[in-house]
Amino acid sequence: MSLSHHGVPHAEANVPRHDWRREEVRALFALPFPELIHRAASVHRQNFDPAEVQISTLLSIKTGGCPEDCAYCPQSAQYDTGVKAEKLMEVEKVLAEAAAAKASGASRFCMGAAWRAPKERDLDSVCAMVEG
Repeated sequence: MSLSHHGVPHAEANVPRHDWRREEVRALFALPFPELIHRAASVHRQNFDPAEVQISTLLSIKTGGCPEDCAYCPQSAQYDTGVKAEKLMEVEKVLAEAAAAKASGASRFCMGAAWRAPKERDLDSVCAMVEG
């Protein structure tokens, strides 16, 4: 089965599109899952070395006590998950962790926080972490 049967052109051009029509988006949603995986891998290979792995580090800068009611998440305060709620980490500690991650070969440093949005009192610290 070719993609032309779905009305969706191959993503052979390395130019991102921003002019999608609804019919094209619907056609993408209608594609079989293995075809979507194949297309995603093809786009990835066109833009990145397929043998290279990006090393990333994830740090929880604010753990537990999240007010959201996500039953699957151990960060939620709504359930007894055994995760102890901790306050936002200090900026200096986060920056030290980021430096250690970089020294260990990480090219991406991701910060996760157990909240829907930071509280006003934490904004300056979070901005300093990101700007770090």
